[in-house]
Amino acid sequence: MHTQTVARLSHDHSFNQHQKSKAEIKTLIVVGFTIVTMVIEIVAGLVYGSMALLADGLHMGSHAAALMITAFAYFYTRTKALDERFSFGTGKVNALAGFSSALVLGGTAFFM
Repeated sequence: MHTQTVARLSHDHSFNQHQKSKAEIKTLIVVGFTIVTMVIEIVAGLVYGSMALLADGLHMGSHAAALMITAFAYFYTRTKALDERFSFGTGKVNALAGFSSALVLGGTAFFM
């Protein structure tokens, strides 16, 4: 009797995070554009001897790294959303990814 009461009160904590969202798709598109732009700028900087293009291409690399952290967080959150080891869902993974991305960009800015 007690088990039936507890089962009736339990619910899913996935909050539809097990489905691919529009934001995840848009993030992957932006990652692609950023990487293509980065490669073009680095190659053009090397070919034409432009320090500005080379520096901006390397700078785009830091943005690509930060965006890939976000893309990985979307993927991880989606694939682990129904995993029972995450008692309260995987929503905090996105917040941790945002913090990590900020650290990557802040570290790059500090290094420059």
